[in-house]
Amino acid sequence: MRVHITSLYGMMGVVGVSQRRTAEIGRQLGFNELGIFRYPVESDTDAELSKRYDGISAGIGSGDIVIYQGPTFNGTKFDDYFITNLRWRYGQSVKVIIFVEDIVPMMYQGNEYLFPQVIDMYNKAHALIVASENMKEYLIEKGVENPKIYIQNLWDLPEKVDISITPKFMKRISFTGNDGKFGIMDAFPESDVALEVYGSDKREDVPQNINFNPFISDEHVLLNKLREGGFGLVWAENEHVRNYMHYCNSYKVSTYLRAGIPVIAHKSISCAKLLEKNHWGILVDTLEEAVDIIDNMSDEEYQKYIESVGKVGFLLENGYFTKKVLNEAIYGLYVAD
Repeated sequence: MRVHITSLYGMMGVVGVSQRRTAEIGRQLGFNELGIFRYPVESDTDAELSKRYDGISAGIGSGDIVIYQGPTFNGTKFDDYFITNLRWRYGQSVKVIIFVEDIVPMMYQGNEYLFPQVIDMYNKAHALIVASENMKEYLIEKGVENPKIYIQNLWDLPEKVDISITPKFMKRISFTGNDGKFGIMDAFPESDVALEVYGSDKREDVPQNINFNPFISDEHVLLNKLREGGFGLVWAENEHVRNYMHYCNSYKVSTYLRAGIPVIAHKSISCAKLLEKNHWGILVDTLEEAVDIIDNMSDEEYQKYIESVGKVGFLLENGYFTKKVLNEAIYGLYVAD
């Protein structure tokens, strides 16, 4: 018996990185990697698609377990074809776990019509791994009947930081990435709390307390920069994006926690209970509320956050959130609750 895990290649950004890191953690557990390349699948005939599937799945044998990281962004047709053929070819002799890392009908407006096909695909799996309890409940409402659903909670971030840097209390909030779809700069209040933006184009029509910094592609350098102190922002003024963040796992949360600084997020974020119970961050309804809390925070209060956040860094660096949920899902295939 072997355990296989898919990994996406040819995809830039967080999606590709997170899948490949998950596969690497799987390899640490003894899994075999099945590489999937992102390509224009719509140009494939059925015969060509079948050949691609055969090439990817050639190492799978009877009695094996396949963990399919999805979506591959090759289209729902590709993902469904892969899962359907696994089940058709091997029946119950190969166990299929779908690691649901994003859901295209929820991510992009106008793709809701794909939901029936996506739900049908999820119901073909023996188990699902999903981002959050919120996501689990929503998928059940949409028609998922699979009784074995396991929760990821957070992305791991296996990158070292400079432990000689101690985060300091600063009236500073950092945001990493392009603000285009989030709309933060248009809503951030003018105050003595600075917003440090990494990766967005400079604008002149924003308050003076918003500072623009170049995009930092080296993750180690970025983490150490964030580690200087202050807070990390996970936010969206855009209603559709904020709603999706209620279900999905934001990589930004793990970035800030791995850097060793507390998170500022909306109360509706998927990991709200984790952040609150473990004292990893501040949950608010508005950016004005966040600024007010920071304005009135003492250095002693901030250091309590730093102490709490420091404890989760070891878990994120060593892949424990991913290892935990992968082991739970495999264990659950063979042991009844």
